[in-house]
Amino acid sequence: MAVAEIANQETDPSGGRRKAARTTIVPAADTDGDPAGTPARRAARRSLTGERVRAAVPRQLTAAKPPIPGARLLRLALGGLLFLMSLASLGGAVVVLLLWQQYRDSGVLTTQVDRAWDLVENLRLVERALAFGVVPVALAWAVLATLNARRATGQRRNPAVPAIAILAGVVGVWVIGSEIVAPAESWIERSVGYVLQAIAIIVPLLALERVAETAEARRRPMHVTVLLAIAGVVVLQERTGLSTIVPTDDASVWGMLGVDLVILALIQALGALAANEMARAIEEGSRHRYDLRSRFSESVLAQAGLD
Repeated sequence: MAVAEIANQETDPSGGRRKAARTTIVPAADTDGDPAGTPARRAARRSLTGERVRAAVPRQLTAAKPPIPGARLLRLALGGLLFLMSLASLGGAVVVLLLWQQYRDSGVLTTQVDRAWDLVENLRLVERALAFGVVPVALAWAVLATLNARRATGQRRNPAVPAIAILAGVVGVWVIGSEIVAPAESWIERSVGYVLQAIAIIVPLLALERVAETAEARRRPMHVTVLLAIAGVVVLQERTGLSTIVPTDDASVWGMLGVDLVILALIQALGALAANEMARAIEEGSRHRYDLRSRFSESVLAQAGLD
């Protein structure tokens, strides 16, 4: 409570005029010794500080949301399908190499040759079915990973862009291979086709690069995946693969066909590992960004007295 000391009015002897002493008002100190620290004023200051902090905090900072579950399962499914494709190629290589070894040791019968190529054809069908399964799983993972990066960071990323880029890349590689590389009559035409296919493979990389940048994820596994994909496409068309191998009775080429299938199987296995690591890096980046933003938001709001 303020204490006011007001001087008594005095009469001037000469003129009878009255003059009043200066009025002095001294605020009473509170229990903490702060003259302006009354409970009402402290509450007003806290309210004003909270409003200023809320105005200073970006709106997207308080909008961080946890990642949607399911990306890990899609990643494991994608990696598993790619690895099974490599096992199918390796199985075809084993069949062809065993046929070649049998021919070198004691010769083979026509029925043995037919049975071996029938087995290779079955493995080709399995690989084709796996390839058809890889595409929708990859699209689903790309959409979910982009959504999680968007939820964790608050940055606007359209989840349809990476999915469309992946689909366009797959179709582009297939069309260029069948329309340019396969009918090419010179190495120049084939080289042009390979360059165009490399561009078609890089298109999804650019889309996923933005997602990885948003999540601040490691991008080296992504670059390794693209390089292995380009190498696999070139080997598949320049040499041979399980999907492009042509059954033949010429025993002199069986050994080389088996080696080509082994090389392709190795590239596919490494590509499966690189793709899994690429996807895991983006998922971990999104989770890490969400954790950081959540802790920072909580600390800022706690300091503002908004808990």
